[in-house]
Amino acid sequence: MDHYVITISHMIGCGGAEVGEKLSKALSIPFVDREILKKVADYLNISESDLKEREEKLVSFWEQFFISGPMGTLTVTGGQKYLPSDRELFDLESKFIKEIAQKGSAIFLGRGAIYILRDFPKKFSIFVYADMEDRIKRVCQLYSISRKEAIDMINQNDRDRESYMKTFVKIPWLDLRTYDLCINTSSVGFDNAVKYVIDGMNHKFKEK
Repeated sequence: MDHYVITISHMIGCGGAEVGEKLSKALSIPFVDREILKKVADYLNISESDLKEREEKLVSFWEQFFISGPMGTLTVTGGQKYLPSDRELFDLESKFIKEIAQKGSAIFLGRGAIYILRDFPKKFSIFVYADMEDRIKRVCQLYSISRKEAIDMINQNDRDRESYMKTFVKIPWLDLRTYDLCINTSSVGFDNAVKYVIDGMNHKFKEK
């Protein structure tokens, strides 16, 4: 295959990152996840941890009011640098995602890449989800939290991502027609998910 990109949209606790990492090994192309966060943090000269909680999540009106100045630019008060606005963060991540995609084949996890790379000549988009019980167990293990805390985190994360997608990406996050392939990792597992993606890509790109 020539130069291509894979975008992975996912729900927390479904193994989207694991599928991306396994695809990266199988196809010998980069899996781009935290690299984007690092590039934005370096560009703004702030820590990655400051940005991590902001990704794919809209801040409230008052949070936004104190983050941005009148013109929507970063403000500094008392020597403290505030975080970028929602729009600034999305625009910066878009910039770096496009730059990476232009350099060579790659796999992108979340961050609206399905929309940002919508005009890319060869793009295969997947949505990774899982049964709720498996999501709960996985989130409990990943974050060392209780079942109730995991359920609350999952529900809040789903709401945040859906709102984020509606605001910036204008793509229906949970509409299966948005994607080339939807995968339930509870049903097929990670290894089979990789096989299905590669088979789907071969079929789609061969037709073009």
